[in-house]
Amino acid sequence: MLKLHQHFVRALLTLFLSALVLSSLVSYFAIKGSNLEKYTQELQSDIEIIKLQLPYIEDKNHFAKELKAKTDKRFTLIDSLGNVLAESDFDEGKMDNHLHREEIIKAQKETYGFAIRYSDTLKTNFLYVAHRFTSAEDVFFVRIASSLDGIMHNFYDLWIKSALIFALSILVGLYGAYLFSQKIRKEIDTIIANLQMIADKEYKIGIASHFSFEFFEIANYLKKLATKLEKREKQKRKYTAKIKLISKQRSDVISAISHEFKNPIASIMGYAQTLIDDPNAAPQIKERFLGKIVQNGQKISAMIDRLTLATKFENGDFNTQNSTFDVAKTVAESVQSFREKYPQRTISLKMSEHIITADRTMMDIVISNLIDNALKYSDDTVEVFLDNNTLHVKDFGIGIKPYEIERVTQKFYRTNTHSWDNSMGLGLALVSYILKLHNTSLEIQSTLGVGSDFSFQLPSNQLVV
Repeated sequence: MLKLHQHFVRALLTLFLSALVLSSLVSYFAIKGSNLEKYTQELQSDIEIIKLQLPYIEDKNHFAKELKAKTDKRFTLIDSLGNVLAESDFDEGKMDNHLHREEIIKAQKETYGFAIRYSDTLKTNFLYVAHRFTSAEDVFFVRIASSLDGIMHNFYDLWIKSALIFALSILVGLYGAYLFSQKIRKEIDTIIANLQMIADKEYKIGIASHFSFEFFEIANYLKKLATKLEKREKQKRKYTAKIKLISKQRSDVISAISHEFKNPIASIMGYAQTLIDDPNAAPQIKERFLGKIVQNGQKISAMIDRLTLATKFENGDFNTQNSTFDVAKTVAESVQSFREKYPQRTISLKMSEHIITADRTMMDIVISNLIDNALKYSDDTVEVFLDNNTLHVKDFGIGIKPYEIERVTQKFYRTNTHSWDNSMGLGLALVSYILKLHNTSLEIQSTLGVGSDFSFQLPSNQLVV
């Protein structure tokens, strides 16, 4: 299969060669006709001059011979009956009657008679021009002839020169076409190279064409295509990253749920199986085991509630139910609940009455999660206090690594140094969601090995819309 520039060169070569052949044929016949017409007119002019001289010439045969010698043209004088009176190239006495010669017949009807024919006398082709005129009341025919070989020699010489000039012009044109095709090939190779780069997802292409408007347009379209594909590739990468993130989050959810539900479910199954295996167990043992089953069931219920709540927050399906209340009382109730749950731990509370407008249930979740977090990450006293409208929950535990501070509020994130029981990594994520709904945020100050301070500014005593 030929390439585009090869098709182009072949088409131009065919066109030029066809033009050369056609022009040669046209010029051949045109130049030939023009040449014959020129010689015919020249012979006519000679006849007009000779016609004026003939009445004064006594020896017409001598005149014919001299004319032949000087002009190389054949001269014949014929009377009205067709007899040859004078001849430059042959003995007039031996010549046939010329009355029926083509040029003589035409001269009888018109002013001049023309003919191109073979001469039986001289055995060659001639261009004949004959003229009928009257002198001293006698009718004569003057005939001038020129050898066609000489005429054609001049004709061929002129035609060959013209053909050579035209052929040279065609060669120059073909060379120009070759250079033109090479330029086209170069432009096409550049386009192909850039298309290959695009196919290889290399969109930083460099293509510029000033050869022709069409290639300039193609270059611009390729640049636009590369830009669009690059943007689409970036979007695809973002979409792929998002899909991977969603997939990872789904895996994290499944892993977290599996991990956190495993212990309470195992406990429930263990206690239940023991009761089934020993139906005659002491009432005290049955009561204690059933209590453990209820306790672990409550743990599972609490985890499901947290997961549902986090999902609602994330999807924007939750609306706060605001009311005005004393946050100090809510904090005190939460602290007392944890003191009962962890009697061996010390929880310090320094807070007086402080009225705010917020969702009381949600605020209770925030406070409970922060205290629960502090208790699980430390073994020392946990301090809860209010300072300049900011509620602080401070522990003196292991602290948080600097790079983990921004991550601990992410959904399902748990530090590697400690695994929360019952949390699934949702506690601080819920806190962040709730505080955001109340137009505030969680602040974390932590020093590794010293402890952490979780705080947030309380909402004002105004109705939150």
